[in-house]
Amino acid sequence: MVPYWLAFLALLVFLALFPPTAPWSDRFLTPLVALGGGVYLLWRRQGPWGLGLLGLGLGDLGWSLAELSPLPRGLYLEFPYLLGYAALAWGLLRVRGKPPRLSLGLLPLGLLGVLTLLEPELGLDRLYTTLDALLLLLLLPRLEPLFTERFLPGRALWGVGFLLFLVADMAYAHLEIQGGYPTGHPVHLLWTLGYLLLALGVGEDQQDPRFLGEGLALGSLFLMPALLLQDPTPQEVRLLALYGGLAGALGLLYALHLEWQRTAGKGRRWSQFLEALARLSPSVTQTLSPEAVLLGALEASRHLLPQVVGLEVRGRRGLVGERTAHALPIPLNGDSAYLYLKAPPQEEIPSGFLFLLGERIKQVLKQVEWGTLALTDPLTGLLNRRGLETQLPKLLALSQRYQAPVSVVMLDIDRFKRVNDTYGHPVGDEVLKLLGRILQASVRREDLAVRYGGEEFLLLLYGADRQAAKEVVERVRYRFRSQRIDPIPYPLTLSAGIAGGEVPTGEAQVEDWILRADYALLRAKEAGRDRVTLA
Repeated sequence: MVPYWLAFLALLVFLALFPPTAPWSDRFLTPLVALGGGVYLLWRRQGPWGLGLLGLGLGDLGWSLAELSPLPRGLYLEFPYLLGYAALAWGLLRVRGKPPRLSLGLLPLGLLGVLTLLEPELGLDRLYTTLDALLLLLLLPRLEPLFTERFLPGRALWGVGFLLFLVADMAYAHLEIQGGYPTGHPVHLLWTLGYLLLALGVGEDQQDPRFLGEGLALGSLFLMPALLLQDPTPQEVRLLALYGGLAGALGLLYALHLEWQRTAGKGRRWSQFLEALARLSPSVTQTLSPEAVLLGALEASRHLLPQVVGLEVRGRRGLVGERTAHALPIPLNGDSAYLYLKAPPQEEIPSGFLFLLGERIKQVLKQVEWGTLALTDPLTGLLNRRGLETQLPKLLALSQRYQAPVSVVMLDIDRFKRVNDTYGHPVGDEVLKLLGRILQASVRREDLAVRYGGEEFLLLLYGADRQAAKEVVERVRYRFRSQRIDPIPYPLTLSAGIAGGEVPTGEAQVEDWILRADYALLRAKEAGRDRVTLA
């Protein structure tokens, strides 16, 4: 890698030794820079660009030597130029571009060059002017991504180098028409600078240099009219330099402005993403469900990738959103996690985004697991009393918001002590697990199912009056009675009491309903068990 400052230091030393007015500087500075740039690009494995600069450098050197020797001027002097133009066109065709819109502002440069084709005195330079116009047409789509995607200083640098080279070549044709190319004219400095920027920009394009590359590109564009607005430059060349320099500089400044806007937008989206990740926790999602955590992570990821439509942690976690063919793997320490997009990403995935997302999901899912252990009964998987205290305010808020009734059901397994005494506690535990599974399958997402203590279970049924609650309990009793637990030979039965069935005014009223339901359960026991009693 050749640092920019080193390349320009060498150029300044050369100019100090051979001023622009010196014949040696005029004849050999430009071809030496082109040849050096070509060798550098070949070393950087940029074959087409390197061959292009070598061809142009050999052509310039051949003409300089021909002026100092009696060798005839023939096709052999033009062949390196043609090779250089063909190689540069090949290099441009290998660069991905976009249909030009804003870059069409440089199109009048080609039109100004084409006007010189009408001059009868042009001679062989008519061919090179045509090739310059064609290269400019190939260049415009390759400059458009600077406006529509992201600002790559390397591309801006070699784009400016192309413009300097093309404008210098067109200016040379006009100078030939006006009576010949005067020795020491600064147009050869544009050639030299164009070759240098072309070599540095292409060679450093993958490194994406900042600031210095942008400054060199802008400074070179403003230098173009400064060099060519002096005598003995003809008016056509002055117009060419003035338009090329100003249009290119304004376009580059606008591309930088768009990049600053994109960078500021990315910063805002990163801030929103990080804030959303920080808010992601079980207390905010209002549930201990892993799916709710994944849904929050999905919404957070949309700040950086709006095309995200689904998030999945395979295995026991589940899927939120939809699964598509465009998946991004999320590192999650052993678990397979994927972020699904509705279309392939148009921009590069932000660095660290997937890692941060995976780490936060892992942390919050671990919090969910810890919360589940603290708030649920380990035997049945239902809420314990601490879980009831946590979830009851959410149920009351939902009921009051939508004015939906809540019914309280207290259930008890009939003659459960006899099961433990006769068959042992392991069999009793299997009975409790069975009822826990039946209750989990019988309630909805908004309902609360609680192991209240021993063989007593509590249900808080959202949106159900007492009659609807009784229907739910009857289905539970039927399923429980129809199941068998070995080695118990008889069917298991339940007794239940139901209270409430109205919109609760607060936790105190729910506690009163629990007492009433417990009293109704006691009456069901006294009446012979295996029945449901309304408070």
